[in-house]
Amino acid sequence: MKMPKEDWTDEELRAAVGAYLAMQKDAREGRPVVKRHVYEELSNTFGRSVKSFEFRMQNISFVLSSMGRSWIDGLKPAKHVGANVGEKIEKMIADLERAAAEK
Repeated sequence: MKMPKEDWTDEELRAAVGAYLAMQKDAREGRPVVKRHVYEELSNTFGRSVKSFEFRMQNISFVLSSMGRSWIDGLKPAKHVGANVGEKIEKMIADLERAAAEK
């Protein structure tokens, strides 16, 4: 069993936000999305549990919801996200979407 870590690094948050946005794009475009596979890949990369990434994805849903945006089906918004982390997630969403639009 993986040991829990305290704070999420910006790298972990950015990877989670990027994975979330990629899943959302795939779903919008009709491609199948297996969320658990994404959580497992992130878990293997960063050493956090699959459940940690699943819950973080629900935090991302909450941030999107607070921005008036849609979220991924099955990832009901979880509001237990700190204000500082919520602000970081919101900025990362904007940065990643801007970078994708520039490609």
